[in-house]
Amino acid sequence: MSAHNDVSSSPLARVVRSARSVMDGLAVTLSYLFRPPTTIQYPDRIPRPIVDTLPERYRGFLEVDLATCTACKACERDCPIGCIAIDLEKVGDVRAMTRFDIDMGKCMYCNICVESCPVPNQAPGDVEPTKCIRMTREFEAATDDFSTLTFRFIRPGDAVVPFRPKKGTVEPTEERGRIARKVLRRAREYNVLAAHWAEHLLRDDSPEAVNAPDVLAAREAELGPLVKAAGPDLRKLEDLVFAQALAQTDCGACGYNDCRGYARAILIGDDADLDKCEPGGPRTGRDLLLITKLRVGP
Repeated sequence: MSAHNDVSSSPLARVVRSARSVMDGLAVTLSYLFRPPTTIQYPDRIPRPIVDTLPERYRGFLEVDLATCTACKACERDCPIGCIAIDLEKVGDVRAMTRFDIDMGKCMYCNICVESCPVPNQAPGDVEPTKCIRMTREFEAATDDFSTLTFRFIRPGDAVVPFRPKKGTVEPTEERGRIARKVLRRAREYNVLAAHWAEHLLRDDSPEAVNAPDVLAAREAELGPLVKAAGPDLRKLEDLVFAQALAQTDCGACGYNDCRGYARAILIGDDADLDKCEPGGPRTGRDLLLITKLRVGP
């Protein structure tokens, strides 16, 4: 036993053991050169979208199918952190939803709102029934603008009449995630304004600064393609004025009930005063003038 210990602890034996240990590690590493890769090169080199690989019960972004929503407001009442906001108003002869917002930046994905919803839905491709408000497999919304995480399922100015369900019927709905993707795109397009107006206090908003020749030219270059894309469509132009020029405070200082009312009056020629938006100040007046100029041409 003593002789064996002497041999195994000799300098040569220790060198052999060390070399063998290094070679074992290198052999493991080398073996991966001849195996299929086990890592996923997300998001650009994947065989199919990640959302298609996630389980049905995955808790991603919330979405609402307004076509089957009864406006019971159970989800709003039961949300423990108040990230759901629903407004009901009298529109003509009916009571309709004029707002259904979910702040996904605040949502903790607890699923309580889904459990509270009384309206069962069945989405194509799903094994289990879901609700008209439901979790999706969608999760990709990296952004540097927090406002884009507020999902507005009803566009400002629109109204949705509540659905009347039939007892014992599971209503068909859209493929899970399709509504969330559409609303997320809309949020990226329209919600950005909130951040712009939050930043305006950090900038020089004097008439001289906002109408400086270089600033004016740069802003005109930004608005030009947007006005051209809207074309003669008054609804698209109203969205453009609302999103790019007005302060979205609905303060009433302009004499209209909301910002969209002022935008509509300007576009149809009922109001030629472009300086009524007090919260927007000189920037709003400048942008309204540029949009008007770009619409009619030089």
